[in-house]
Amino acid sequence: MQSAAAGYQAPRPSYRGISLPNIWAAGFGYQRYLGILILVGFGLRLVLLDRFRFHQDEALYGYWALRFLHGDPYFLEQWIDKPPLFIWLLAVWFKAFGASEASARLLNVGISILTIPVVGAIARRAWSPVAGAVAATAYALNPFAISYSPTAFTDPLLVLAGVCSLYAALRSRPFLAGLCLGAAIMTKQQGVFFAPLTLAVLLTRNPESIVASTLRAVGGLALAALPVLYWDSLRWAVAPSPWDLAVRNYGALALLPVDQWPGRFVGIAELLWYLTASSVVWAVLGAAAALAAVYSWRQGNPWPRRAVFAVLLCGWIGAYWAVHAAFSLPIWDRYFLPLAPAFALLCGWAGGRIAADRGGLWSPAVVGLVIALLLPGAGRAARGELPIGGDHGAYDGLQEATAWLDGHSPPGTIVYHQALSWHFQFYLFGKPGEYSARWFASPVALADDAAKRPQRARFVIVPAWRPLRNAYPHLAAHGLALEPRVKEEQFTVYEIVLRRR
Repeated sequence: MQSAAAGYQAPRPSYRGISLPNIWAAGFGYQRYLGILILVGFGLRLVLLDRFRFHQDEALYGYWALRFLHGDPYFLEQWIDKPPLFIWLLAVWFKAFGASEASARLLNVGISILTIPVVGAIARRAWSPVAGAVAATAYALNPFAISYSPTAFTDPLLVLAGVCSLYAALRSRPFLAGLCLGAAIMTKQQGVFFAPLTLAVLLTRNPESIVASTLRAVGGLALAALPVLYWDSLRWAVAPSPWDLAVRNYGALALLPVDQWPGRFVGIAELLWYLTASSVVWAVLGAAAALAAVYSWRQGNPWPRRAVFAVLLCGWIGAYWAVHAAFSLPIWDRYFLPLAPAFALLCGWAGGRIAADRGGLWSPAVVGLVIALLLPGAGRAARGELPIGGDHGAYDGLQEATAWLDGHSPPGTIVYHQALSWHFQFYLFGKPGEYSARWFASPVALADDAAKRPQRARFVIVPAWRPLRNAYPHLAAHGLALEPRVKEEQFTVYEIVLRRR
């Protein structure tokens, strides 16, 4: 009895899932971290909410949303070249919160924030809680994603719908995967690029029911697409389909000559550099990915099997890159936003693999390293220091210049411009009592039109990045001249007056 008593040890309380080393292994710790991460991501994305004026495409989408709300729900007068899902959502948002630059951007900030937990859930489902934490961190602090959150572009919604389709595919929910994929395609034509990845993931998860899974996915896609296509069909007698108009505006898809591929490949690489905005971070992450691959190969099962999704992601990124290099698709920075969640997921795979089966402080150390690597680039993106995303100062002063016009122009004033059509369409929507904006093609057209309207006040608003050249002799020929009235940062307002003799 005494010996037994001496050998007895009372059970020690277990804090598994709460202690620092195991915080990622328990739902409570993961959810707490994710909540903090979402708040940090929200703060980073909110900084630029009202820092810069609308980019011209942001103004156009805002104008489309206003037209949908006020008298042109089928876009018969103002044709659109994008599928309408985001425009509809933006219109509803304007109805609820008012039409302004800040409210339009706040919608995409919310959409980007929703994408963070979805990316984390994908990595957690595919690999481990540590992978989920790393992937969510990599997306929350991703300079590319941060730069596009406070914008009114269609791309953040496209990305959210695309990653939701991947998550549904991982969960073996083919109908839901197809539904989300359809939402991505109805947001922007580039949504079709998610189709091969979603289908590949779905089929690798359900190899025994390929036909059934495919049919269910097609059914979900049809449920998302057919109502939009029906809406579009009601317009065809008067207006072209957004898909047809996009071909007219951007040109048909064509294979480019081989000698153009290297230059386009390098151009895309320069854009993708902003996924970290640091060469040092790219070097560290590249080394980590190579180390994770070696560990996976040496570990044997189950890691090679669980690395299939990582291999699919790598193949998809390469194919996405190659298609944009080889075909006549525009190489615009926002076209590559779909690669940001794929990059974050690969970071999750590498981080989860390095931390696997090591215990101790490895898991939080890996997450901490990702934070330390990406936070400087995230801060630069939040301050608007990266040349991607929305406008970065080209339209500074436009609001002040138009405010000056509001206070110094009589009713019926004409404001001439060369590069502000979409901005004025948005800013002046529903304000018939204010000045009217008229576009002019050349100084000759400006002088001719101004000479025909001597009874009205006439102003010209000129951005610094598109100066008005050779206008003076043409105006002088009509007895007119330009008088500068106010300069606000990038914009100067001139008044067209009678020339002094």
